[in-house]
Amino acid sequence: MIQTNKEEILIGLLSDTHVPQRTKSVPNVVIDDFKKRNVDYIFHMGDFTSFEVYKNLIDTFGKDKVIAVRGNMDFDSNLKKALPESLEFKIYNFKVLMLHGMGGPNIIIKRLIKKLDLLNSDYDIVIFGHTHRPVNEKSNGILFFNPGTTTPIDNKFTVISSYGYLRFSNGKVEPEIIYL
Repeated sequence: MIQTNKEEILIGLLSDTHVPQRTKSVPNVVIDDFKKRNVDYIFHMGDFTSFEVYKNLIDTFGKDKVIAVRGNMDFDSNLKKALPESLEFKIYNFKVLMLHGMGGPNIIIKRLIKKLDLLNSDYDIVIFGHTHRPVNEKSNGILFFNPGTTTPIDNKFTVISSYGYLRFSNGKVEPEIIYL
């Protein structure tokens, strides 16, 4: 799934794009930044809500470069067929769990740790979405990373718009949140 035959891997991360319910499209500035930085992969943590967004990412970056899971709002039958609820894989020596997430923004890390029994797991990184709020936090030796949402600020679901990057090189991972 993830080719690690390079010295460095750069991943662009998106979640909760909610097209067309909350916005017309993924902002061009995000897609342009992914292109400019020449990302190796695009990860999307669900709540596309439209198969077209997934298809557009594949058309833009290639099927092998787009890795995604479905979210709780991905009712589209094509998304349900195409995307799993979660994925686990390795990037170099890092074991990664990728899922949409569950629960409110203030307790999501505690909920993930408890519900998924993460304290008894060997995951190094948990990538998730759902809350629309960016998270870059280490807890119990695990990096929890949520790129947030690129949907417009509405002060109810979205208090800030963002996306993210994970750079893997030299046996380390460097997370980055980009605010729109």
